[in-house]
Amino acid sequence: MMFLENKILKKLEKSLGDDSMEFVVLKEKEFEDFSKTSNQASFMQTVELAHLKEDYLKSKIHYVGVRDKKRIIAGAMILEDDTIFHKKKFYAPRGLLVDYHDQELLSFFTTHLKKYIKDCCGFVLTIDPNVIYRVRSSDGEILPDEKADDQAIDNLKELGYRHYGFNIYLDSLQARWAYRMSLDEDYEIKKSRFSKSTRKNIDSCIKKGLLVREGTIDDLEVMTEIFDLTSKRKDFFSRSLEYYKKMYEHMKDLMTIYIAYLDPEVYYNHTKSLLDAELLNNKELENKMKMDNVGNKLLKKKETSDTLLNKYQLELKKAKKFQKDYPSGLDIGCLLSLRSGCEYLTLSSGVLEEYKSFTPKYLMYEHHIKEAYKEGFQYCNFYGITGDFNPQNKYYGIYEFKKGFNGNVIELIGQFELPITRFYFIYQFMKKIRGKIKSR
Repeated sequence: MMFLENKILKKLEKSLGDDSMEFVVLKEKEFEDFSKTSNQASFMQTVELAHLKEDYLKSKIHYVGVRDKKRIIAGAMILEDDTIFHKKKFYAPRGLLVDYHDQELLSFFTTHLKKYIKDCCGFVLTIDPNVIYRVRSSDGEILPDEKADDQAIDNLKELGYRHYGFNIYLDSLQARWAYRMSLDEDYEIKKSRFSKSTRKNIDSCIKKGLLVREGTIDDLEVMTEIFDLTSKRKDFFSRSLEYYKKMYEHMKDLMTIYIAYLDPEVYYNHTKSLLDAELLNNKELENKMKMDNVGNKLLKKKETSDTLLNKYQLELKKAKKFQKDYPSGLDIGCLLSLRSGCEYLTLSSGVLEEYKSFTPKYLMYEHHIKEAYKEGFQYCNFYGITGDFNPQNKYYGIYEFKKGFNGNVIELIGQFELPITRFYFIYQFMKKIRGKIKSR
């Protein structure tokens, strides 16, 4: 009897709670305060990004949410953009910020969002929630005890959201796959678990004369140039200098620029020390060959030493020229990082082609990781990879580099579209036709 009464009481309390919910247009400060406390917090759901989009793309910004009594329990920053015939499309990047397992709340928010967007002449709402579908091993394999979050997807589908699908490549608005490292142990312990080649490359960077500094607004030009050259080489999308200037203006508190630069004196001295050591080794091998029977093993050692001598001599010439051409050093790599909820995220990176052998990306990532520890983040998110772990995949190198930091592959639930009016289907048909014409 007592159990039954408690059950009825809970139902009554839930009913009263539902009646107290209201859909609200939030003030900017209200949304900002709420978004910072959300477990789905992302730099894409911030007022800083909203200001950037409003300024650079001329998007109209909407802050909406659900209030239960005086407490905000759901919210979103939504971008409004024009399409054809004065129809509007709406997009909540890495939103909505809502409990996707609470079907009643999700339904309430969706129902009122549809009406709100329709009243604004909108025909579609696109979302790509910051909700993990599944955590995988570092190799991309499904962990035995890890359950996929099918409930969140099913709840959205029941409300009319159309799932973009479980895409594995970089063909959606935001990356669905990422590589993430948990900062649950001291850095030195974590570093000991990096791959041998990753640790070696980090140490090698320092020996070769590489240093990393934090960039300022004065470094935006060199950052853009490095990103642009890298994107052309790797067939990636690149932003303009104007965009990064606007980004810095609106998001500088969320972003850090890491610049890897080569010190000419350290570069020269390190190369000379390698050459001097190999000259001694080569001389010892020559003396040994004069005194002992020359076998295949000794011959092979001498051949290897001769090859290294030639390599270091050529490198020393380059170091001398570098000293002359760049007496103050040269910026050869750049990493743009963003504070994103509980994660410190690597957004973009680039390296000058002729200095790839210095592997500056490793040292910049180490600085990123150490800063994440310093600021108390839970994770380092190394961001986009593909879900294709075949070495033949043309983007495999991106994953392989990030895998060296011994984290986990993260798979998000993906992108969804919510049709608001019938024009959505006309618009989709027109896009399909336009795509066919372009492909001819």
